[in-house]
Amino acid sequence: MKEVDELYVMARRVLLDALAALGTRRDAVVLVGAQAIYLRVGEADLAVSPFTTDGDLAIDPAVLAESPPLEKSLKDAGFVQSGDVGIWIAKRPTKQHGLVEVAIDLLVPASVSPGTGRRAARLPGHDSRAARIVKGLDGAVVDADVMRLGALAPEDARSFEVRVAGPAALLVAKVHKIQDRRNTGRQSDKDALDVLRLLRGIETDDLAERYRRLLEDGRSTEAARAGLELLAAQFAVPNGIGIDMAVRSVGELADADEIAGSCKALSDDLLKALKG
Repeated sequence: MKEVDELYVMARRVLLDALAALGTRRDAVVLVGAQAIYLRVGEADLAVSPFTTDGDLAIDPAVLAESPPLEKSLKDAGFVQSGDVGIWIAKRPTKQHGLVEVAIDLLVPASVSPGTGRRAARLPGHDSRAARIVKGLDGAVVDADVMRLGALAPEDARSFEVRVAGPAALLVAKVHKIQDRRNTGRQSDKDALDVLRLLRGIETDDLAERYRRLLEDGRSTEAARAGLELLAAQFAVPNGIGIDMAVRSVGELADADEIAGSCKALSDDLLKALKG
């Protein structure tokens, strides 16, 4: 078994800290982002080990209670509100890296957000900047399953039952993220590799079935339709931006032609299955 990076172990520990702080309101959150992908598919037969230094939680406003305020629970657990909307920071000591900051992002899918601005979700009963609006994440309230999330450190015995975004919702969110960060300093090649993990780790028929649910549900239809166009443009054509990013992400750990071919073939399979 590959050794798990200490920063990834700490990211999981802090995510569990946040879930513990939320208490009964865990029912209103859905784990999204890289940690959800790794929980779903693990390494997905890729040479690059799973790694992330933060945690992402989508909030379903239809389920979230107005009290107690999210900010109070998180602050009581030692989290500090960042200057950016929806980002909560915890500082934790590590053996190899000293004192590190781990971010927990509270995100509200655009289609269900009560806020009408560009950033702040403005959840009733909570600080207006406690969570931020994100486009493309809408499938998380449609395609999700309850899974057990545990610690990565053997001395940490905690685990929680939590809703985890399904592979179709995660795929849509990632291709939207790649598009939104294109030609910006925030672009990360790892996002494309996470798309390939999903395509490799989930059977095409299962992924297509889940994707159809997103297309049929009013909360996620728009994002899912746009997601198909983005997947085709990013991963189903030679030299698509997603293919280039995935190849750069693996570097010398895998053959570039094999990674590029896998991206295109698996994307084609999913797009054909949905057209059929």
